[in-house]
Amino acid sequence: MTDEPRRPQRPNLAPLIVPLLLVLVAGLGVVWLSSWARTTVVVLVRHAEPVAGAVGDPELSPAGERRAALLGRFLADTLPGREVDHLYAADTRRAQQTAASVANHFRLPINLLAASDWPGLVTRMRRDHRGETVVLVGYASTMPGLLNQLSASAIALEPDDFGSIFVVVIPSPGQPRTVRLRYGDPPLPIAAETASEKND
Repeated sequence: MTDEPRRPQRPNLAPLIVPLLLVLVAGLGVVWLSSWARTTVVVLVRHAEPVAGAVGDPELSPAGERRAALLGRFLADTLPGREVDHLYAADTRRAQQTAASVANHFRLPINLLAASDWPGLVTRMRRDHRGETVVLVGYASTMPGLLNQLSASAIALEPDDFGSIFVVVIPSPGQPRTVRLRYGDPPLPIAAETASEKND
């Protein structure tokens, strides 16, 4: 009777590999979900009061300057996380002057928007700024369209309403929510949201 040498048995790693694979897949799922499930906040602000009766590209009136000076602090006190990641403004003096206190408070550059930039702006917000907080300073003529594209909300701004701010919270996944706030002194009553002639 000959003794055959025993071949070393390979360890059965299946009981270890399967749980490790499950942990790896779960970890990748968590990473993917955390990168996908982000909340974007878009703040729409109309420029403050311009000089009355001015033509062309008017500057802010003294009342508009007083209102605009409050905007940066107001947003810092109101926004979740108290941070703004990006700041956009129309390429007019009144819009840039309104955005200045936000730029100074959050130490951000003002990204200027030409008239040709507005049509693709919502796509840009969703593509480039997911999970961030963005402030847009525009006009009574641009805000309703942007708000409708971002959250399917319909609004109309009264000609003398320079204090309304619309905060659009866009969770991913989830349905967008819009909150209407007011800033500035003196506070103006929120007018009925009816169709009216809108001035820039």
